[in-house]
Amino acid sequence: MKKLILIGDGSVAKMAKEIVLLTGTYEIVAILDDKYTTSFQDENGVFMGPLTGSTALSQADAYFIAVGDNEKRHEIFTILQKPVEQFPNLIHPTSIISPNAQIGYGNFIMAGAIINVDATIRHQCIINSGCIIGHDAVLENFSQTSPGTVITGYVYLQTGVNIGANATVLPSIRLNEWSVVGAGSTVTRDVKADTIVVGTPAKLLKKREKAVVPA
Repeated sequence: MKKLILIGDGSVAKMAKEIVLLTGTYEIVAILDDKYTTSFQDENGVFMGPLTGSTALSQADAYFIAVGDNEKRHEIFTILQKPVEQFPNLIHPTSIISPNAQIGYGNFIMAGAIINVDATIRHQCIINSGCIIGHDAVLENFSQTSPGTVITGYVYLQTGVNIGANATVLPSIRLNEWSVVGAGSTVTRDVKADTIVVGTPAKLLKKREKAVVPA
C-alpha cells in the first residue's frame, strides 16, 4: 500500500482520512500541520508534527494538501516543490464522475458530488458534498465549490475561485481569478477578479484584498 502524507489537520483532513479509509489505496503515515510545535505519534502510530522543517516529507510516495483555504493550499503546494503527479485525487465512492470528464491531480471530490460529461477539474480543487458540476464546465487550479453548489454548463472558474454553499452559477458565466461568490447566491453574469459577489442575482459586495500567492 502506498504511503501518504496529509498536509493540514483540520476539518478537511478529517474528511480526507475517511475517504482514504473507504478507498483503501493509501496508508497515512504522517499528518503535518504547523499548529503543532513538537512531533509525536498518535494512538494509531501516525507521525504528527509541524510542516515547517519536517524530515517526514521524504518518507512518502504521495502527498495530499487537506486545507480548505484556496490561497493557503496554493502556498503550501508551491513550498513543497513536489511533482503534481505525486498528489493523488481523493474521491468519495458515492460521487458520480463522467468517464469523459478530465480530472487533474490533488483534487478532493466529496460525497454525492456529480461531475458531468466533458467537465474539466484541473489541480488542487475542492468539490464539496452534493455539488453538481455541469457539462463542459472548467475549474482551474485551487478552485473550490462549497456544499450544494450548482455549476451549470460551460461555466469557467479561473484560478482560486471560491463558490459558497448552495450557490448557483448560470450557463457560460466566467468567474475570474480569486473571486468569491456568497452562499445562496445566483450568478447571472461574469464576475471580476478579486471581488466578492452576493445575492440573487449576485451583485458586487466589495473588492477583496488581492491574493498574494507565490509565483
